Formats: sequence, structure tokens, C-alpha cells
Amino acid sequence: MFSRFRDSMTWLHTWTGLILGWLLFAVFVTGTLAFFQFEITRWMQPELTHPATPANAVSNAQAFLLKEAPDSPRWSIGVPGERDTVSTLFWRASDAGPRGFKRATLDGTGQEVSVRETRGGNFLYRFHFDLHYMPVIWARWLVSIAAMCMFIALISGIIIHKKIFKDFFTFKSGMGMRSWLDAHTLTSVLAVPFHLMITYTGLVTLMLMIYGWAMNTTFGDRGSYFEAVEARQAQPAASGIRAEPVNLQTLFDDAQKRLGGAEITFIGVDNPTDKNGSIEFMEVPTNGLISPYRRLVYSTATGELLSTRAVPSVAEQTRRTMINLHAGRFADWPLRWLYFISGITGSVMIATGLVLWSKKREKKAPHKGHQWVRVLNAATIMGLPFAVASFFLANRVLPETLTDRAQSEIDVFFAGWLIVLVMSLLTGEHRRWRYSAMLNAVTFMLLPLLSMITVTKHIGTYQLPEDSILLVMDICLVVTGCLFLLQWKILNRKHHEAMETEVGHYAK
Repeated sequence: MFSRFRDSMTWLHTWTGLILGWLLFAVFVTGTLAFFQFEITRWMQPELTHPATPANAVSNAQAFLLKEAPDSPRWSIGVPGERDTVSTLFWRASDAGPRGFKRATLDGTGQEVSVRETRGGNFLYRFHFDLHYMPVIWARWLVSIAAMCMFIALISGIIIHKKIFKDFFTFKSGMGMRSWLDAHTLTSVLAVPFHLMITYTGLVTLMLMIYGWAMNTTFGDRGSYFEAVEARQAQPAASGIRAEPVNLQTLFDDAQKRLGGAEITFIGVDNPTDKNGSIEFMEVPTNGLISPYRRLVYSTATGELLSTRAVPSVAEQTRRTMINLHAGRFADWPLRWLYFISGITGSVMIATGLVLWSKKREKKAPHKGHQWVRVLNAATIMGLPFAVASFFLANRVLPETLTDRAQSEIDVFFAGWLIVLVMSLLTGEHRRWRYSAMLNAVTFMLLPLLSMITVTKHIGTYQLPEDSILLVMDICLVVTGCLFLLQWKILNRKHHEAMETEVGHYAK
């Protein structure tokens, strides 16, 4: 196709970056926000006033479930940790509708909390690989293809930039297309190890779907695969003989001692009030990058330790370590912020690459496809932040008693994105960026003020240090609004300078 290898790499880099670049930008932005998904959810549920701790969360959960679902065949208990301050309970129930389970949220007092229904940060986390309004399997295949395009674009980008490190130190602003290229290079080099890592490990998280045929050929089905690599043991069937369960909090404390103090945030209880009932404590990979993923199984009737096991397969441990690395579950606060900043640079890298593509073609013969690229650039790069701001806005203004409120918040998210798309279609190149920048600036800076009107816990009533997460969230919203305001000022100044130059040209 091309006489020089570097020209072939340039073509490959250009088109793999453009074809699914808008989807990649959305995946990167929402994935970056998901590093703080628990903190976002905490901000979106300001009614929580008594944070739960592991000290008595399990006993509170057991008391609640024995009262509400004593005959359920399965309890699932989400134990609060450092970042998640509530106990989340699920139980199987015949009258629970199509999904087959019910849910409750308990605070530190053991009482069910009446909090506003929201998907919170979990929506942003799920969106970055499940998308929305489409079958999950198709969404994940689409995201997988986009991730592969991203990986190819990264490798080819490293190849074509012969002076990549020299260019990193030669950023020049106000130079038109040259500035866009410098910005693209700067954000690419700044965190290129992170970009390579997060893209490759992202593909690993979906490998069982991508290479499902290999798993099915070797093991027969997905269930058989996990039985083999996790050395799962079949749990005894229910005996039909009722037995009062022992204190689960005591078993929880014993399990933590046996695991050397490792954090346990999920507990599964099978047949909780049956003689053959069992409770499984699962170690979570938060103490370090590499975890043995140990599981302890006790009898709920006698409290006897039935089995201890870890993942014996080195290959499966490697896969899980890659997932842990991708999600940053092991990260402490400084490292989590480094993940977040690196994700922002990746988002800017994709955005500048998309803009650079259209800038390079501005002076060439106009093409309808080029116009669509410019519209989609503005609609995606400026529309997604406004969608996130709209999501937060809906959390504050929608009635708490609204039916299916969580889905309504998500609908507002996409409605906000659609507003910017329509605005980009109806306005010119310069106006669409300026208008959307001002729209984002006003909305983000309005959110903390809106909280002061709509909720009792806001920037004027925070109690530090327990509400420090909420304060940091408000500060981040204001800073984001200020950055968009700065963008609007720069774009507005350049617009006036261009207008003055044009008027001077005609005056001559």
C-alpha cells in the first residue's frame, strides 16, 4: 500500500484512532471517573448520616435478613469497607419480580436507610464496558473492538513519532494545528505506560468473551471452566431440617484472623436456616496487586470451618491480577489519584487526536464526511462532560419518590448528551465549542449551589473529617466548571481576534 513502513503506520494510526475514537473517548472518561465510583455514589446519596463499619455490620445484616427473609435460599451481604460506607443486602425471593432477588441498604445503626434511588458511580463504571440501551453482549464486543483499535493506535503512534520525547518538551500554544499536534504528543508521552497497561488489561478483562470458543472447546462451558481453575467444591443440598444459624459476626471475625487481617467485603450464605447451610467469606484484592483470592467456607449451623481454598491456577491468578491492575482495586489514595490523572491525560490524548484529524483537513476540498467528523467531535468531547453534569443535576432535582428514579437519572444523562449533539448540528464550528464550554461551566459550578437548596447535607453543613469526601467532590465540580470557563474565555478571545482580522482584511 505504501512504499515506506512509517507511512503505513501513519495511515494505520490515523484510521484506527478515528473510526471508534468517539466511543473510546466515552469509555476512557467514564472509566476514569469509575476510579472514584464509591465516592460518587456517596455524594449522590447525601441522606447517609450514620456510616457503617465492619465491626458490627455482619450481625446487623443477619438480624435484618432473619426478620425479612428467613426462608430465602441465598443471602448476599456486601460488607462496608474504607470506601463503601453502607451494608448492601440481596436475597432470593419468589415475589421479587423478573430478577429474582430483593435488595436493602443498612447504615451503621443496622436500620434500612431510605436513600434516594440511584445507580451512582456504578452506572459510570458499568457504562464504560456495558454501554446502555443495547444488549450487553453486543456492547462488550463493541468495546473490545474499540480497545483493540486503541492498542493498535498506541503502538503505531509510538512507531511514527521518531522524535516523540523531544517533541514532549517543545509544546507551543497559539500555533493552530501545530499546537494540537503538540498537545496530542504531550498527553501521549506523559502517561504512555499507563495507556498501554489500561488498554491491554482492558482486553484481558473481556478475554473469556473474546476467546469463549477456546474455553468452551476445552472445558465444555463457562461453569466447568471456573470449577476447574478455582477448584470449586459442590455445596451440600438443603436437608429440609431447620437450624438456627450461629452468629455470623463471630465467623466473620474468625475468617479475618485466618486471612491475616485481609479485607472481606462480600459474604455469600446458602440455605441460611437449614442444617446443611454454609457461609462463604471471600478475600478481596485490595491489600495488594497480587492476591491468592482465598475463600473460607463455614457451616452456618455449627460454625465449623468446612474448607479453605485459593485459586490454584497460575493462569487464572494472572488473569485476575491483570483485572486488579486495570480497575486499580488495590490502589491507596495517592495511587488512585495517579490513576485518575493518567486517565484524564488519556481522554485528552484521544480528544486532541480527533480534533487534529479534522484540523489537518480544514484547508482541503470540503467533504460532507469532514463536517460530520467536526460535529461528532464537539458533540462527544463537549457533550459527554455535560451528560455527566446532567446526571448529577438530575440526582439533585428529581423527586425522591419518583418511580424507577435511577433509570430516570440515566435517561437525563443521555438527554444532556443529545442536547449538545443537536446544538452542534445547528451551530457553526466556532459557536458549538464556545456555547458548549459555557454550558458545561455553568452546570458544573451550579451543582454545589443546587445542593444547598435541595439537600440538607451540603457545603454549608458538612462535618469534617467524616464528610471530607463530599467536600472534595464539590471542590472537583467547581474546579471542572472553572476549567470549562477558562476554555470559553480562550475560545471567545480567539473568535474576537479572528473577527477583527477579517474586518481589517475587508477594510483594506
